[in-house]
Parts: sequence; structure tokens; C-alpha cells
Amino acid sequence: MKIIGLGNRLRGDDGIGPVVLDSLKKKDIPIPLQFIEAGSDAFTLLEHLNASEPMIIVDCADMGFEPGTVKVFDVNEHFAMQHDFISLHGFSFAEVLSLAQAMGPIAPCKIIGVQPATIEFGQPISRAVNKALPEILNLIIEEAQAYAEENLNH
Repeated sequence: MKIIGLGNRLRGDDGIGPVVLDSLKKKDIPIPLQFIEAGSDAFTLLEHLNASEPMIIVDCADMGFEPGTVKVFDVNEHFAMQHDFISLHGFSFAEVLSLAQAMGPIAPCKIIGVQPATIEFGQPISRAVNKALPEILNLIIEEAQAYAEENLNH
């Protein structure tokens, strides 16, 4: 399973994706995970979306919630095309997903979106988003374990 951190470490809460990867690498997780720091342009996800290996993408997203709010979206069930999320990057995820779908089947994919408090250059991760870090890590570990168990039973 791929864990993809999207974001820019230099822009406050936009760096949550890479920070999550750093935290996961320090944990002893008995499930093989591939960590990918994808930078700040959702277009870099295209090759992963059209692959077959499942993935979890972590990114901050302006969803209109309180800072630090965490939401999980299953791309293959009901991705947020209905939601009006504002991309903090070059291409929005919705645009990249649409392109990937036009190219072929989409890999199993969940997105963990985190509402940012600040995305200003030179700022650290905000207190609200940092406080959500344990929840994000637990969600990823639970998803990875569920996927691993599902594959053992097939």
C-alpha cells in the first residue's frame, strides 16, 4: 500500500502530508508500506491513480471546517466532485482524477483531508493541525491493516 503525502513543508499546514510520512516512518508498522512525498502539485498523483496498488493520500484541503478537522474520502465510492474544495496546488485533485479516469481504471484510493489553519510561507504546522496528527496516523494504520487482512483472506 502506498501512503502519499501531498504538500509543501514551507507553507504551514500545507506540509501535513510530508509531516505524516515522517511520523509514520518512525513507527514500527508490521505492514509493508511505501511512502511517497509527492510535493505540492496533485498532477504528480496521476501515475499512482492509474496503477493497481491501493493508496492513501494525505493533504490539507480547505473544506470549510474548523482547523484540524480530519475527513476521509473514498475516491472510488464518492470522491468529492460534489464538494467544492479549493486546491492549494497547481492542479486540483478533481482535475487529476478526471484525467486518470479518462486514461483507465483507478486504483483503490482514500484521501485523508485536513482543514488547515494557515498556509503562509515560513510558518510551522499550526497547533490545531498538529493536534490532529495522532488521529491521522491511526486512520492510516487502521486502513493499512484492514487492507492487509483483506488480502490475506483472498
